[in-house]
This record gives sequence, structure tokens and C-alpha cells, in this order.
Amino acid sequence: EGKQGDAVWSTRAKWTLLGGEIEGKPVTVAILDHPSNTGYPTHWHARGYGLFAANPLGDKQFNEPKEFNFTLAPGKSVTFKYRVLVIDGKAGPEQIEREFRAFSQGS
Repeated sequence: EGKQGDAVWSTRAKWTLLGGEIEGKPVTVAILDHPSNTGYPTHWHARGYGLFAANPLGDKQFNEPKEFNFTLAPGKSVTFKYRVLVIDGKAGPEQIEREFRAFSQGS
């Protein structure tokens, strides 16, 4: 969604990516949220120092205008779908968006 660095914290998006270097070589890690997930698009916990996680149930904590209520009945289950990409090299938004489209159209 065009956010970078600490500005990503608590924002909603269909994916997020983190770039860096390992032994002087570029690497990209991306997490993709699936449209079938409860709370889609998820809130992201991302900080410039490397914290990187999804929080699909965090509306109240992020001051959303309407609180999100999710209840899971005893003995029932729920599945959340995410794809984690580890890319050898520097990947940009266009590449991650293509990966997201392919992932979101799958099961």
C-alpha cells in the first residue's frame, strides 16, 4: 500500500515485504495474506529493526472504528492461509504483487 519502515505498523494490506542483506547479498522476505482469511486484509506488525508479523484479529488494539468480533465454538477450527516467500535477491512490489495474485486465486 506504499507504506515503508515504521509507517507500516498497524496498517492493513494484502502483503508486506522486508528486504535486507545476508553476508552482503540482498534477500527479500514477504508475507502474503489470503482473501479468504478472517480479518482480511490483515494488520501488520512491522518495524524497521526487523519485527514482521500479521495480526488479523487486532482491530480493537489498532483503534478501528468498529470492533471485530471473532468467536470459535468449542471443538471447531479455523484455517488462516498465508504464504511466506524467501527470495534470493531484491524483490520489488511488482514481483510480490504477481505472487499475491497467483496465491489469492488458488485454493
